[in-house]
Amino acid sequence: MLSEIFSKIFHANAKVRSALIEVGLREFQDFMTYSESFLVSRPLKLPVRTLYLSIDGQRRKYFLKKKGPQSLRVVLQAWFRFQRSLSSTARELMLLELMRQEGIPVMSPVAWGEQRILGCLFNGFIIVEEVAGKEFVDVYRGASLRIRRRLFFLYGGLMGALHRKGIDSKVCPQDLICVSDDYTNFQNCFVVIDRERGQPNVVELSTEQCGSRLGDIWVKGMSRIGLGERSELLAFLSGYLTEVGREGVCERGVRGVNLVERASRRAAEVLYRENRFMRLRKGFQMHYGISLKGRA
Repeated sequence: MLSEIFSKIFHANAKVRSALIEVGLREFQDFMTYSESFLVSRPLKLPVRTLYLSIDGQRRKYFLKKKGPQSLRVVLQAWFRFQRSLSSTARELMLLELMRQEGIPVMSPVAWGEQRILGCLFNGFIIVEEVAGKEFVDVYRGASLRIRRRLFFLYGGLMGALHRKGIDSKVCPQDLICVSDDYTNFQNCFVVIDRERGQPNVVELSTEQCGSRLGDIWVKGMSRIGLGERSELLAFLSGYLTEVGREGVCERGVRGVNLVERASRRAAEVLYRENRFMRLRKGFQMHYGISLKGRA
């Protein structure tokens, strides 16, 4: 009876299991109380700590990401559908696996666990191996305009590949690690990290939905790296449409116009609605010629 009320799941890949025991991480609760390393998460975010393990005689860096309780909204939505709520731990694992199966380079989880009460997530964790490279934002800021355009072309290609494959997950610039200066394609250059949000299964995305997703990441990108150049935005859209791979110039052109219109409208809506983006509003309107809620 108690097992139906309280349940725990814990899994560790064979290659890290003994190394975890060496640093005192044997049971689920050990991971949840672990605090013997640097906290690298931002304030108001769920805690993420560094973790160093000895693997095959080499000291390797990992990140321990702790998960909190599910929101009441998620739980109620599942109950109304007579379904078991999907935990944030399981969602991230499933989304990472989906992206990996579809040829999208992603970070590698090596251990995870969760505790449920009455079928709802109470807490959990994921350990992922460090992706060796530089953050997209840092590479962008130190690059020439030519390289920045290429980075955005590849970034657009990545988003185009996700949408073409039916993967609904917003990848922002801060979610990308540049692992190479080989800018032939995004598979060689980028690895995607931190997939807490998104659909863990393939879905059908309309042009309207795709444009809305692009508008969201456009705003979040500007909040991290600035307004950028118009040519960089054009490179992003070119990479996106190239990867989507619509047949026929006319069809691709029509889709491109609709997509840009929806992305622009969505970006303006977000900028106008959320006060944290207030400093971007005037520059966005002047730089891209897009008004906010019809205002000139």
